[in-house]
Amino acid sequence: MPNNTCLKGGLQPYVPSPEKPWDERRIHHLYNKLSNGAPLNLINAAKANTPSKIIDYLFTTALSHPLPGEIRSGVKTIDYSYPWKEQDIAEDPDAYYKYLELVHMWFNGMVTEGLRHKLVLFWSNHFVTTSDATGNRPTWVFQYYWILHNYALGNFKEFVKAIGLTPAMLIYLDGRYNYAGNPNENYARELMELFTMGVGNYTEKDIAEVARSLTGWNILYYEKVAGSGNYFVGPLKVGEYKMYRYNHDWKNKNIFGKSVGNFGGVVPADDTIAATKAKTEYDSLHDVIFDVKKREIATFICKKLYKYYLYNDPPTDIINGLADVFIASSFDITTVLKTLFKSEHFFDDASIGISIKSHIDNQIHFFRSLDLEPGKDYYKYKWINGAFKNEVPDPVNFPNAGNRDALSGLYYQTANLGQTLFNPINVAGWPGHRAWLNEFTLVNRWRYNRDQFDYYLYYDWTKEKYRSFLKSLTNNSTDPDLIVRKVLAYFITIDMPIEIVETAVGVFKATVPANYFLNGTWNLDYNMVPRQFMDLMKYIITLPEYQLL
Repeated sequence: MPNNTCLKGGLQPYVPSPEKPWDERRIHHLYNKLSNGAPLNLINAAKANTPSKIIDYLFTTALSHPLPGEIRSGVKTIDYSYPWKEQDIAEDPDAYYKYLELVHMWFNGMVTEGLRHKLVLFWSNHFVTTSDATGNRPTWVFQYYWILHNYALGNFKEFVKAIGLTPAMLIYLDGRYNYAGNPNENYARELMELFTMGVGNYTEKDIAEVARSLTGWNILYYEKVAGSGNYFVGPLKVGEYKMYRYNHDWKNKNIFGKSVGNFGGVVPADDTIAATKAKTEYDSLHDVIFDVKKREIATFICKKLYKYYLYNDPPTDIINGLADVFIASSFDITTVLKTLFKSEHFFDDASIGISIKSHIDNQIHFFRSLDLEPGKDYYKYKWINGAFKNEVPDPVNFPNAGNRDALSGLYYQTANLGQTLFNPINVAGWPGHRAWLNEFTLVNRWRYNRDQFDYYLYYDWTKEKYRSFLKSLTNNSTDPDLIVRKVLAYFITIDMPIEIVETAVGVFKATVPANYFLNGTWNLDYNMVPRQFMDLMKYIITLPEYQLL
């Protein structure tokens, strides 16, 4: 793998040239990075457009997709987030199934929509909480998931402000236990160390002052009612939180040399006034952080985005340039990502195929590249008259549909490999890069991919999809060498050595009598073609280069 001195090109817009053509390799590179692959029809369509237009289209489409819990039909928005808006008590026997429904929704979105869902995976590994910490209460997990989608492509400062008051975060990093006179510094520390500016850009005194500014925030679940103890005030909706005025520190705080929350130590007369003042202080706190530490924040976030999308060792000049763009755009996420993806640097040969797939990348890439649906027999849970029931498939009103068995398979396979949606391994998230691969994970990646190949070979509609894919990819070629080269180039963006190509051709031809290729008996209508394709794919997934994106 390269070091950052091997990576070339600047942030100026990429202009196709004979040396850097807008070809299938670069189109695959773009879709792999932004969406974990794309079906052949999108790859072919991209050839007739400019890279800039394709990127603009992908972002516009991502922004137009419904947020979790809504469907857009013309100007009408239909709310179907009902499984997560019911009372959500610990004894709820259906809580785990509601949680799985969210997992299924996310996996299906990664397969069918791509860009925003892949970016949400990044943000879930940045603003880490866990469903386990909330007791798998799907209402709170859903709120967190909704926030990730709502701000994924928006303003980063507003994103930080929103995430800090979600029930999931207030629980995970102990914000609910942050009281005046006895501040809990967990969230204040991670706000600066992991969520905004990184280690070395603040002091322990800064942490203490930020923690004081954040005292008193809690979730409605812990509101007391005489004689009933803690109870659930619901159904909770996104953005609901509570300021407990006697738990907030109303004295002045000095944060990075700026005065924040100077209310003279006087507790407001009622909860409404207290909530307004505390929210004003909350916003001011973030304004100070983003004003005083704008360069540190921009550099830290751009470096993390670069590592996620391109390579683990970012060039300093590229990061500095992206940070300039991020600051100039007032921390607009879409602007900085478009700058990277449209750049000469992004499309340089040295930037292609150099990042290691995560376990989820690996599985989603298979589905998207072959245009496979998770399934056709989807049914959806629905809360009806106090009971959790199955709903008849409705692809018109429920376009986020997918097959529960296939989606559960994706969830359990990736979880077994160590990447569980809604449950990163610790507050710092999955480390990524080389940590994805070891003897256990590599062998089981092969096994799970093989299982998928066999599963989809079982169905006639999928078998014929494989055949159609090969015909479209190769212009219905009868040359097995050309077919294999095309398949290798479709799934791997690195030029393969001749000995690998020859071995792959041998695998593809192995189940067919040799003379059939010579006398014209064999073509892509031959009955064994789907099996040949699967055998070839089972070989390709064992190549080290297949693990790269």
